[in-house]
Amino acid sequence: MATLVLDTVPQPHVLTIAGSDSGGGAGIQADLKTIAAHGCYGSSVITALTAQNTLGVQAVHTVPPEFVVEQLKSLFDDDLKPLAIKFGMLAGESTIAALADYLSALPSRPFLVLDPVMVSTSGHHLLPDAATQTLVSRLLPLVDLVTPNIPEAQALAQYGEQVQSVQDMLKLAEAVRGLTNRAVLLKGGHLPLPRAQVAALATSEGLDVQWDEAGEEGVRVIDDFRQTLNLAATSPTVVVDILASPAGVRLFAGKHVSSSSTHGTGCTLSAALASQYAMENTAAGAEAEEGDKNLSPAGVRRAIEYVQSAIATAHPMGRGHGPLNHSHLTSRRALPPPTAHNPTPFVSHLIRSCPELWDEYIRHPFVVQLGEGTLPRKSFEHYISQDYHYLVHYARAHALGAYKSTTMEDIKAFSEIALHIARESTMHVAYCEQFGITKAKLLATPEAAACAAYARYIIDVGTQGDVLDVYVAVASCLIGYAEVGLWLKSRIATGETKLEGNPYARWVEDYSGEEFLGAVRRGIANLEARVAADPPSPERLARLTEVWTECVRLERNFWEMGLKVLW
Repeated sequence: MATLVLDTVPQPHVLTIAGSDSGGGAGIQADLKTIAAHGCYGSSVITALTAQNTLGVQAVHTVPPEFVVEQLKSLFDDDLKPLAIKFGMLAGESTIAALADYLSALPSRPFLVLDPVMVSTSGHHLLPDAATQTLVSRLLPLVDLVTPNIPEAQALAQYGEQVQSVQDMLKLAEAVRGLTNRAVLLKGGHLPLPRAQVAALATSEGLDVQWDEAGEEGVRVIDDFRQTLNLAATSPTVVVDILASPAGVRLFAGKHVSSSSTHGTGCTLSAALASQYAMENTAAGAEAEEGDKNLSPAGVRRAIEYVQSAIATAHPMGRGHGPLNHSHLTSRRALPPPTAHNPTPFVSHLIRSCPELWDEYIRHPFVVQLGEGTLPRKSFEHYISQDYHYLVHYARAHALGAYKSTTMEDIKAFSEIALHIARESTMHVAYCEQFGITKAKLLATPEAAACAAYARYIIDVGTQGDVLDVYVAVASCLIGYAEVGLWLKSRIATGETKLEGNPYARWVEDYSGEEFLGAVRRGIANLEARVAADPPSPERLARLTEVWTECVRLERNFWEMGLKVLW
């Protein structure tokens, strides 16, 4: 049985210090979307307001440096200290100096990622030339990872040579690393290179290259499949990103994605890198020591792949360079996770999905008359005779669940329930004998149509589906009978349910008793834990809801069969 957990999940805190993009594709808007997509908590310090869209930046309003620092102080004053910070558009020399002064004075600093935003995709200058030297001399020595593209790296390092090959990029990366002595991720998006050329160089120079899923030569069977979709073979060109750090040099080679949806690429990558660090740090359980803040190569690769997929899955927007699809890795949950506020989102959804049918089931005249003690004896005798047949198939369904299970925990749970039903059937026979129905008579009584339809439906669902389908198929009986039992018990105080002199009092007591309710509580907890651990898609939830609704209808028909002694 799965364990239900109601604890909330901690979100690593990542701060973005950048400009605001009114178009939503870059700046803090892109950063916060990226941070959220990684399951982190995002906060922001705004350095500038921009009026921009996919065609370009029309205007910039710089936030006073003093107010930028005030925003930062409000987070760091023992309240919302982040695990990682990414810097984007810093707007001007005085803002850079103010940030450097504040961060230098901190007793310890978060992991710092700098995206040296200088020129927008449309060519608008976002950082005055005079501020570049302040960036290099004051802020760059503080950061743990800097992520320039080729033109930005050339500006930072005052590197005048042309960059046209991997060897040129390696020299440039080391030139930038000389300014920081920490890590540099040189982005190669401006220089797509032939895959074969990069592979040959890696072999001859002994370079450490992390290839995309296509590898050095591509995967022929995938290329063949792409042709069936009228797609070109794996791109012969790759984008090479170079990570140069104290630990060495590593290259990341990935497919070049031809797309106009590239606005905010640098913002997105740096935010993804900061988020990856925060996630790794949280998983490790302790903050890294000062001077020992490093993002693993695997984290770098995941961030790069996130950006590549965000570009590849973006639908064109606007008339210029459109935004990335930041939410491509996030799936829309059909249900919220269980919490202390609502520990039963799945079961509550099932019950709410068919309110009228559910009410007809748990408030059926059979149930009402049973509680009052006015139910005709022949109706109850017909019901308990058919219920014996149902118990046989109910046990079969749980045995089928054990067969479908892939863990010893589930096999044990289903098997124990099947054994419990077998023991319950023995007691059921003894209970029937109190009404003059012998076991021989039970076995000789044919199944009524309502019983056969219900029992076979459960078996059919279990045969077609998986373990969760089995659990849902048997849940309406378990949960519904508990609701009926508790409802009848609640009516004792008003006299609407009578125990004294009621020939069916034991039935009421059994289904409102602690032993049965204990099984129901375990069943609900198991259902909720399973759905929380493996959230169903909207389509899957619709199918499970359909199973539940049909079983509720069949349960109602079972009462109707008993009340009217139908065959």
